Amino acid sequence: MKTTAKFNTTVIAIISYLFVFLFIYAAISKLLDYNDFSIKIGQSPLLSPFAGYVAIGVPVIELIIAVGLLIPNWRIISLFAALCLMTAFTVYIFIILNFSSFVPCSCGGILEKLGWTEHLIFNLVFVVLAIIGLILSENHASDWISSKKPLPFTVTVISGITISALSIISLFLISEHIMHKRNNFVRRFPTHAEPEYKKLDLGLNSYYFAGNDDKTIYLGNYKAPAYVAIVDTSLKTKDSLRIQPDQPNLPFKDIKLSVVPPHFFITDGTIPAIFKGNTSDWKATRQTGQIPYFTALAAMDSLSIALRLTSLKKMRHTLAVYNLEKQKLLVQNTTLLKKQIDGIFDADGMLLYNQQNQQLHYIFYYRNQFITSNRNLKLVSEGKTIDTVAIAKIKVSKMTNGGKEIATPPLVINKTTSVYKNLLFIKSDRIGKFEDKNMINEASIIDVYNLNNNTYVGSQYIYDIEKAKLRNFKIIQNKLYGLYGSYLAVVTISDKITEAYQKE
Repeated sequence: MKTTAKFNTTVIAIISYLFVFLFIYAAISKLLDYNDFSIKIGQSPLLSPFAGYVAIGVPVIELIIAVGLLIPNWRIISLFAALCLMTAFTVYIFIILNFSSFVPCSCGGILEKLGWTEHLIFNLVFVVLAIIGLILSENHASDWISSKKPLPFTVTVISGITISALSIISLFLISEHIMHKRNNFVRRFPTHAEPEYKKLDLGLNSYYFAGNDDKTIYLGNYKAPAYVAIVDTSLKTKDSLRIQPDQPNLPFKDIKLSVVPPHFFITDGTIPAIFKGNTSDWKATRQTGQIPYFTALAAMDSLSIALRLTSLKKMRHTLAVYNLEKQKLLVQNTTLLKKQIDGIFDADGMLLYNQQNQQLHYIFYYRNQFITSNRNLKLVSEGKTIDTVAIAKIKVSKMTNGGKEIATPPLVINKTTSVYKNLLFIKSDRIGKFEDKNMINEASIIDVYNLNNNTYVGSQYIYDIEKAKLRNFKIIQNKLYGLYGSYLAVVTISDKITEAYQKE
């Protein structure tokens, strides 16, 4: 009997020392590389919203358990705690492998070089070791666990395992809700940064996206507004054609080319003027009618154009739809672009038309908001980005001539954007929580939102090209076409993002 008790005590001690080595090594590794560890936790599909607590809490708990395992009177209770912690780790990995939207990088430490499946097996071995240690301690120790009778002892161990597992499952469910619905600026990157796989030197850095179809990209040029560049989506060919308006001598100030194949529009809201033509000959005719002054435009089809009208007298923006055939505004909505500070600068943003869903989208520059309306400007939904700036941070000053200007550089929340099917892609220059701050010097951040339910889908880094950052982009199917300096390049969007496209 004494021999058996001595053998059990020796085995329990060996198992305890194995856990001590594991926990101390893992905890110290995490604490010494705390910044990287917290970043990796921040990318976890289960722990992102709680990364700040987990990053410091896990190594502290590991150290406490390790110390307890070294003290004979606390060894069995600490072994029970080790079982619960390893069960939690094991269930975490199981969920990552089977239910997570993506598999993140390892969290470092002793298991950094292991794959997730090997990681799972490793954890299961230690779970079994902890159970063996507890079984061998039964009726051979005076602590509250080992001193229990067989049935209460078994119930206690199973309850500890069950509670640990359910805690991780609950974290997963809560985390998914927070990340997609109540995100507090924590990004998920389901893939690593993607370099361009093809690029084309345009020769100038003044191009912008004017329109596209599935095979062709049309580029306008701020410095040469009379020309359009036509590039095939494989980036193999580039043509430059001259646009021929029938009234070329108007005092244009802000010419913009918009292409909705097979039609194109030349617009200047400061005159105001709208020219319409066909891409077969690039000849444009000025449209007649009651065209108002406008500050933003999105062509919806050959006859309907969405406009943003700006009233400095009433200090507000109004969205409207102009019909070229009827030569008048068909509908206006003064309530969509809500005032926060001054009604003009605070509501500035980007107006887009979604050809696939036939909806209008307005993305605010200086606040974490976007809206969706139908073609008749009836509000469909209001959404928020994962950024936390809900009120525009701008300072407006009055000029001596009575006008108003932004007094200091405003905080830009949403830099530029594109929409395809039900997904909204927004470029942000703002670093979220638990992110590598050095990445902003090497890549741009694209955040993606599902417009069907206004949820956050994920983010993707897009590497700079020749030290030039992505300044504008267009999404076509699973490709991102970006303008960087004088380059037009194409990058593949992660499958983890494009799988959120609505099915046809």
